[in-house]
Amino acid sequence: MFGWNIDLGLDIGSSVTRIYQRGVGIVLAEPTAVAFSSDGQELLAVGSEANSMVEQSAGDTRVVFPVRFGVIADHLAAAQMVKEMIRRAIGRPMLLMPRVVAALTTAATPVERAALRSAVQSAGARGVRLVDRTLAAAIGGSPVAPADHGARLIVSIGGGITEYGVVSQGRLVWGRNLRFGGHDLDEAIRKMMRNRYGVTLAPATAEQMKFQVGAVVASMARSRLLIGGGEVYGELFRNLKITLDGIPDLLGRALSPVINDIGWALAEASAEQRAEVKSNGILLVGGTALLQGIPQIMRERLGVPVVRAREPAHAVALGLGTILQDPTKLSRDGHRYGGAT
Repeated sequence: MFGWNIDLGLDIGSSVTRIYQRGVGIVLAEPTAVAFSSDGQELLAVGSEANSMVEQSAGDTRVVFPVRFGVIADHLAAAQMVKEMIRRAIGRPMLLMPRVVAALTTAATPVERAALRSAVQSAGARGVRLVDRTLAAAIGGSPVAPADHGARLIVSIGGGITEYGVVSQGRLVWGRNLRFGGHDLDEAIRKMMRNRYGVTLAPATAEQMKFQVGAVVASMARSRLLIGGGEVYGELFRNLKITLDGIPDLLGRALSPVINDIGWALAEASAEQRAEVKSNGILLVGGTALLQGIPQIMRERLGVPVVRAREPAHAVALGLGTILQDPTKLSRDGHRYGGAT
């Protein structure tokens, strides 16, 4: 069966790309990865399949991660990846290519904005509208519409970047980004394992450890068990036993750059904004926000209430979906839900 008008929300993250189809929901969530033949002429795989080729790829395969720090780093690879992901997400022939609302990195430069728009258009989108990722997260992560709040701080900790900003009256008042995310936590684990055991972990292995522990506070950790015999992480630990003790506290300390940066930004905000943020709190979203204990650490160090979104990893995509369901949210009263272009 052929589809006519199809509208999609597209969140291309450093680690994961999510697609929301209007009237359906989230239809795709795959690693932001694409594999080509060594000469770059043939697209071999995207998403999970491409990601799995990193460790096992031979000389005739090249795996590309086209998004770095939340922005397009490889235009051609990003366009081809998005085109294939859209095809898979829809799953049927289309008479017309979809219209797309895409999440734009907070505080993106004009060049970064143009790169995202161009990549999505090159993927075949019939029309492209960009919405600030922090604003989309506010819409998708909060049970109360942003226009019904005073100022609230939205913090999104993703794989490659942390984005945060104040949303008030349905508008993004100001926003910043910091080149720090879940990948930096993985790197902290890799460094710890090198120092403690003299082994070098693959990034994917460190990420597995992070989510097995599942917390940045020791008392909330899911697992502190010894690991050995190769049954969990493969050949690397066949003759080595390790303990996960110390990893939660390590991750908590590693988050200091994010918390410090947010604290400095709040100190520079107006007295009225600081008071409203202290009253309305911080909404925490992003895949890294799934780690237990982050709200508690932020609350203790910033002196502001912190609430994790119900589905933190999907908040941006769900926000784009809300916009797709009701496009007037972007222009209601001429002011609410500003930040879209």
